[in-house]
Amino acid sequence: MGSKFFEKIFNKNIEKDVIFTIDSEHGSGALEIAKIIGKKLNIEVYDEDIIELKTLESKIDPDKVTKDDSFLKGTVYDLYRKNYSYSQEDMLENDAIFLAHSKTIRYLASKGPCVFIGKCSNYVLREKEKTFDIFITADCETRIDRIIKREEVSRERALSLIERMDVRRSNHYKRYAGGLWGKASEYDMTINSSKFTYEEVADIIIKSSQTANI
Repeated sequence: MGSKFFEKIFNKNIEKDVIFTIDSEHGSGALEIAKIIGKKLNIEVYDEDIIELKTLESKIDPDKVTKDDSFLKGTVYDLYRKNYSYSQEDMLENDAIFLAHSKTIRYLASKGPCVFIGKCSNYVLREKEKTFDIFITADCETRIDRIIKREEVSRERALSLIERMDVRRSNHYKRYAGGLWGKASEYDMTINSSKFTYEEVADIIIKSSQTANI
């Protein structure tokens, strides 16, 4: 009876309007997993590089982001106003860039279902319906092995890259989302990609999004 119950749930028609946001530890395979999700659901995948490119293509100039821009209402700028001076002159360059990226993320999300990787997209889209927020982790040794193979570097270099990238992502999330990067309560789902193939992780995420209360 139990197996039939879960089979019935997991064989439901895939929701077409879910937006996936993914944060991840460096070397956990997030981009590969996101691409599989995108292919299976026939939806776009936007990693950090693509979001930055889309921002440039849309001619959103960080230097011209002001405290009066309508897109800032209800976004990370509210956090900015609580923690930093409200004057336009005090807005730091990195903050302006982040706000420009946030505008791009919101625009892309308005076009339909997709997958976002990084850029605090779970926070930026926190008020949007039907988002499914995922954090992907992996065992340290697995991550080291993946980086060695992908980057063709030594073990020491791989470990250094992992530590540096994870610190950068953690600091970025803390500053702009005001939360703890990787903490389970920040996301709808946390999964260890060391325990499954990338395809299996993608399937688990898709199936979980179908049954989640979002």
